[in-house]
Amino acid sequence: MAMFGLKKSKPSEGSELVLAYLEDAQRVRATLLVTDPKGREVPASFVSVTEERVTLSTQGRVMAEKGESVGLLFYLDGLRLKATGKLIELKTGTLVMELPGTIVLAERRKKPRARMNQREGASVTALTGLFEGIGLTGTIENISEGGMCLKVGRAMNVKTQGPMHMGPNLLSPGEPFMLIKLTKLPKCPPIELSGTVTHVTPESGTLLVGYSFETGKDSLLSPVKALVASRSSGVPTSVPPKARRLPEPKQEPGEPPIELASPRPAAKKEPEPPPVAPTPPPPAPPPPVTESPASPPRPVADPQPEPFDPSNRGSALLRMKKRPRGILLAMPEGPDRDALAAFLTADGYGKVRVAATLTELLALLDETHLVFVDGGVVELQGLALASLLRQRLGDENTPVVLAEASVDAELVLGAQEVGLAQLLVKPYGLDLDFLNMIEGHLGIG
Repeated sequence: MAMFGLKKSKPSEGSELVLAYLEDAQRVRATLLVTDPKGREVPASFVSVTEERVTLSTQGRVMAEKGESVGLLFYLDGLRLKATGKLIELKTGTLVMELPGTIVLAERRKKPRARMNQREGASVTALTGLFEGIGLTGTIENISEGGMCLKVGRAMNVKTQGPMHMGPNLLSPGEPFMLIKLTKLPKCPPIELSGTVTHVTPESGTLLVGYSFETGKDSLLSPVKALVASRSSGVPTSVPPKARRLPEPKQEPGEPPIELASPRPAAKKEPEPPPVAPTPPPPAPPPPVTESPASPPRPVADPQPEPFDPSNRGSALLRMKKRPRGILLAMPEGPDRDALAAFLTADGYGKVRVAATLTELLALLDETHLVFVDGGVVELQGLALASLLRQRLGDENTPVVLAEASVDAELVLGAQEVGLAQLLVKPYGLDLDFLNMIEGHLGIG
């Protein structure tokens, strides 16, 4: 009779990375395709992800047998990723597969690309021919100096001007387009050139169509190159590290809510006493002929004001409203970040989070009601980071506040285009005005 059960082995480091990406893709409902052994793609969505298997809901028939390898192709954090595992079970509308052992990049892009916010209104008109063929109109999902991805809003027959069904068979990779017109790209004039279809992906009742631009148009696309450089970094060569999200602590019914311990506030620096002017020695007798003018008295420095203490500010109701609000600080590690976090915590905010890397920042966005960018993270800083955050947040009503040491007309226009809640000039004081500004953006003033 067995006395001891086998201890469940922990996932390996590679499996931890796969789980981190698949769990995050399930959480954000990332675009997902299942590929059968012959490379045919079927749209799908995640149902569950465990340490042994992945369960999917498929939107078409997957041509594979039990034990064969099937692939997962999905988009997350601006990357195109691929993982492969063995098929365990296949039913109508449901697919169960083993947890993939590895995850790899499946990027088609050769150059950096920038993701566009739909509110920026960057639009495209694409025609296979001027008098006949297929015409597409829509908005730009992302763009690089070598190509772009179009989110199709309308497909029509150029000759009859009638609408066409937007199915995956509307276009095929390699199909040439005689005219691709780009308009309303930030800081770019209208651009007209030709291109070729690289991929067609169904998504939520529409199509995502990838194009590669014709070669030899470097001078025409130089504004696009500058736009991409201001918003993105280089193309990664390997899958970036990602940590799994910690599970939320479970709470029994009837128990009081669990509160995290407040971070230890930074020690207050006592103001230095003002310097005391030394007692001047008795004046020497003046020379008999000339007199030197008496030097003006040395001013005594005013005592420094006491730092503002928010711990006793506001009513109990106001502090209760602040307790569940999440504020995310995108700041490098240091005393300034610690002081700001302690200042907001003392004012009653119960979920003040800090992030120094892009991975940490993106993992905390779902729990955030306001993002404060001061300096930024290791990979991205300033307006470029704020723009990325607005794109990731989409139409969510989550304000983003940016603090900069110097502000010019270009920065102000860029902040307006991106849709920032406020542009703050550094240095800013941790005082009552600062707290009123935060409360105003959160709507709890």
